[in-house]
Amino acid sequence: MMEELNRMKSENKKLSDILTIVTRNYNDLMQTRKRKAVDPGNCTDNSCHNYYSCCDETSVGSLPKLIKSNVSRVYVRIDPSDTSLVVKDGYGWRKYGQKVTRDNPSPRAYYKCSFAPICPVKKKVQRSVNDPSLLVATYEGRHHHPPSQANISAVSPPGGATGTSTAVATISGEGSGSTGSLDFLDPLICSKIQKAIAATESSEMQQFLVEKMASSLTRNPAFTAALAAAITGRILDEVISEENKDAVSNSRGFCV
Repeated sequence: MMEELNRMKSENKKLSDILTIVTRNYNDLMQTRKRKAVDPGNCTDNSCHNYYSCCDETSVGSLPKLIKSNVSRVYVRIDPSDTSLVVKDGYGWRKYGQKVTRDNPSPRAYYKCSFAPICPVKKKVQRSVNDPSLLVATYEGRHHHPPSQANISAVSPPGGATGTSTAVATISGEGSGSTGSLDFLDPLICSKIQKAIAATESSEMQQFLVEKMASSLTRNPAFTAALAAAITGRILDEVISEENKDAVSNSRGFCV
């Protein structure tokens, strides 16, 4: 009987840990929504012109430094004839706008992470004003999930490259004063990237999805009640089963 009680205590502790994780994820989701609500990129004006005006970098120069600290840039060499404004960096993106800025004749494309609003990362892609063969991708925020295998393979070294952009990029952090170069044509680097993705995609992504599903389920009072009833019913079943076993054992001893 003591073993059963210890086992039930262990299961209750596991359930408590799960509920703690669910609560933490719920709070994180609420914080993400609050940040999105005050994000200057989320304009409510129905006019496309006004929308882009309020989201223009020149009109939001007083943004808090906390946001700028998560800004980074990637420079990708492309074919000058390519007008797609697409940088394949391993993540999924949804394009939500494009406009021509005053300081650059090339248009700027705006993207949101395909996991939005759970993942708040945004990306802006535009040709360099000094070198039309360079695409400048500006990232705001950090991803909460691993990249997808399908997208990252686009920057791996194909035997006969069909893409228009080369796989050489320079990455710089806003305000850090440091830059670094990544040569995706190096087979060793490509191998490391693919192994890292294969190792994290199956475990981290599944854990990420399970936690978000659990967060959604716990908002339903019916689910919480059903979970409590199931736990209570299981405990009662275990107790009754033990009592029945004891009764059978005693009856056998009496017959002898």
